[in-house]
Formats: sequence, structure tokens, C-alpha cells
Amino acid sequence: MANNELDVADKRIKVLFTFGGMPHYLTALLKNIQRKGIDVLVALPDKGKGRSIGAGVYIPDEEFEFKVFHLTECSGWYRKPMLKGLKKLIVQERPDILVFIWPYILQLVFDPFLYRTLRKLNVSILLREIPFQVPPKGSIAEYFRHNPYMTENGTYLKNPGIFFLLWQYVLSVIRSIYYKRVAGVLHYAEGKGNIPISYGVPPDRIWPTLNSPDTVVLTEAYEALKTAENNARNGRKIIHVGRLVPWKKTDLLIRAVSLLIKEIPDISLVIVGDGPQREELENLAIELGVENNVQFAGAVYKPLELGKYLMDADIYVLAGMGGLSINEAMAFGKPVICSVCDGTEKDLVTDSVNGYFFRPNDVYDLANKMRQLILVPERIRSMGEESRKIIREKVNIDTVSDRFVEAFRKVNAIRNT
Repeated sequence: MANNELDVADKRIKVLFTFGGMPHYLTALLKNIQRKGIDVLVALPDKGKGRSIGAGVYIPDEEFEFKVFHLTECSGWYRKPMLKGLKKLIVQERPDILVFIWPYILQLVFDPFLYRTLRKLNVSILLREIPFQVPPKGSIAEYFRHNPYMTENGTYLKNPGIFFLLWQYVLSVIRSIYYKRVAGVLHYAEGKGNIPISYGVPPDRIWPTLNSPDTVVLTEAYEALKTAENNARNGRKIIHVGRLVPWKKTDLLIRAVSLLIKEIPDISLVIVGDGPQREELENLAIELGVENNVQFAGAVYKPLELGKYLMDADIYVLAGMGGLSINEAMAFGKPVICSVCDGTEKDLVTDSVNGYFFRPNDVYDLANKMRQLILVPERIRSMGEESRKIIREKVNIDTVSDRFVEAFRKVNAIRNT
């Protein structure tokens, strides 16, 4: 092997990530990636939280084991957030790979000087794609006919108007440009690779990375709490974990409890989380006459504290959008009831094996799936064991970080050929 080939083989790959903020689960993931031989750099908005981060997302104040650069987030002329000074940072740090997320990927389209610099420095570009509500190229109208678009206020757009569809066609043109410019796609979930493929990305340049919280810390919390587990649980305690915002559809879960209360009067629901919808949800519980059966625990972030709530519960329900809370519940051995989330739910939950899927926005189907578990306690136990097994063997912080590292090594090999 020639000397320059040896240098390439021995050199640590330097990867620059762009994020709108650093929730705790991202910090854990990047730590693991760095520990596996990747030099991690992160570009963040200067205030620590950009406009792409949803309301109520917890951003802890912590020190990092990797380099973090704070750039000014401003609106580009195309009215979407961009990171000012990104080109200068790239010239300064010379990463091998740059990982974009939405909406910063738009800089690849609308800033020709940035793209020119990336090509000049031979920086490989990856898109970390969350393909939720993204239609395949050429099937926009048909896609939204069969997959109603959910707005941020939690309502489905069942009859999208001409302006909505026109905007989606404009986005499709923009996607066509940045998909041609990326070296590959880090896909948030399995089974959705048809979207980048429809835009011309080769199948072997699509890497499903999945997502995971810090399952090492969660497992330690589980083991610490296991001996004190409440063996007197009656199988009727439901738990929800997540921000109290409309598209989490916590209201649907409260309504499902109200449907079951006559048949199962001691059913209880613990809602862990906070957000702008809390007062509205508390009033809904009162209005439906279930305020004594619904507990609002507020926001809980520490693994041991969250673990206490999860260990004390029987069934985890996510009525609307989300993802990582499913992983957390499964790490504590809970069966999961969910619907359409962010795409990762199908990588985590197998219907009738470790939980159930209910029809989107159907409170009666949700209540029926809850009933099926509540009335068969042994099913709760067996499904919970399956959940723990999936986290232990398939989707955890170690397997997910391995997927990232494998993708980076393959992209870097292509870059150096």
C-alpha cells in the first residue's frame, strides 16, 4: 500500500454536523460516535436553540466532549433559517463530511458560494433526512390524498388546496437540486428509502440510521429501580411522555380514557411533560369528568425520575406525533400503543407483538386497543418483555451510533477514490 493510502486509512474522519439545538439524546449519540473513532464537530445557532426546534423541547446546559461552534441563525432571502458563517467555519475546520438537516440543507441550494467551497475542499455532503410527510417525487397529489398532511396545530389537511399543492411542487424542485448535490442520505427510519430514490439517490447511498436516546443511562436507571418495582400494579395505569403541544394529540388520549371509565372505573392516566397546551388539557379532563383519573406530572428529564413514572405504569400510549419517548418506554419494558408518529414507530413496534397500532385520530379504536391490553394483564407482561428485548438487541445507542459510523466510513472511502 502506498504511503498516501496508509495516511487515508489511519486518518480519523472529521464530520461537521448542523443542528438547530442539542437535546440530551443528540449529545449522547454524538459522544458515542466520537468514541468510535470519528472526530465530531457541531454547528449550532448562537442562542443554543434555533427556529427549527419545537416549542417545549428541553435543551440542557451541559459541556460537550466534542467541538461545538455557535453561529448566528438568521433568515435567508428564501425566508428559512440559515447559519451565517458556515462557509467560513468549513474553510477553518476542513471537515471530510458535512451533515445537513432541514432547513439548513437549503443553503446548499441558495448559497452558491457555500456549495462551490464544499466542492473545492472535497467535502462530502450528507443529508440527515426525516422523511415524515415528504412525498416521493412525481406523486405529490396522490401522496397527500392517501396521507393527509398534519399541521402543527394537530389537525389533518384532508383536502389540500391548490396553493398547498403548488408549494409542495416548488419544494419538490428544490429537493431535486439538493438531492443531486449530496453524497448520500442518513435516513431516520427503515422502509422509506423510496423517497430519496425517487429523487435519484442510489439505494446504496441511503443509510437508515434510526434514532435512540441514551439507552445505557436508561438501562442503569431500570436496573436501579427494578428491585423497588411496584408488583401491585393492576394493569390499568396508562402513561404518556411528551411535550404538551397539539400534534402530540394528548387530548385524544384523555378522551379515550373518558370512554373507558365506565367499564374500567379505576383506569388512570399519568401525563409526563409540559407545554403550551397544558391548561387546555387540564380543562378538558375536568370537562369530561376524568380529572380524578388523570395526573399531570409536569416535565421530567432525569432518567431516574422518569424511570420511576415508567416503572409504576403498565402501558405506554403515544396518541400523536413523536418517536424517542417510544424508545424510552420500551427500555423500561412497556407495551406501546401508537399510531402514525415520525416513521421510527414501525422500526420499534410490531403489532400484536410488543404493542398495537390504532387508526390515526380514531378515539374509539385507541380506546379499544387500550381495553385489549388492560383486560389481559399477562399480555402486558409478555409484550413488555418483547419491548425490552428490541431495545437490548436491535435499537439502542450502540447500534444506532454504529450505523452512523459505518455510513461515514463508506462515504469517506468513496470520497478518497
